[in-house]
Amino acid sequence: RIAAVSTGGYDTHDNQLTEHAELLTDLSDSLWAFQADLEARGLAQRVMVMVWSEFGRRPKANNTGTDHGAGGLLMLVGNRARGGILSEFPGLSSLDPDNNLKVTTEFRTVYASVLEQFMGVEAGRVLAGMNSTRIPLVA
Repeated sequence: RIAAVSTGGYDTHDNQLTEHAELLTDLSDSLWAFQADLEARGLAQRVMVMVWSEFGRRPKANNTGTDHGAGGLLMLVGNRARGGILSEFPGLSSLDPDNNLKVTTEFRTVYASVLEQFMGVEAGRVLAGMNSTRIPLVA
C-alpha cells in the first residue's frame, strides 16, 4: 500500500537560485502528470502523495546559497488531501539558537495523521510511543 520514490540534486549551493527553480519545476510537472494519470484511471480517490525533504534550509544565505537547516518541507498531494497550510509558520524574525527556522510540527505527527485518516491504520501500531496529537489532513 506504500511506494517510495526518491530524487536527488536538491543539495544545491552554487547557482542555487536557478538549479532549485529547475528542480521544483520538475517536481511540480511530475506530480501534475501523476495526478492526471490517476484521474484518467479513476484511482485518484485511492492515492495520496507525501512529498518531504530530509533536510531544511537556513533562512539566511551565505556565500554559497543557503545551507542545511532545521525546518523543512512536507506536503500532501491528492484529491483527499485537505488544502492549505496546516502548520504554524515559525516566522523569520525568531530563529532557534543555531539560526534555523523553528520546527513547529513534528514529522511523526503528520505520519500518524496520514496513517489513521487516510490508511485506516492505528498509528501506535507503526509509530511506537506516538502521542495523540493529530492534524486534520484528509478531506
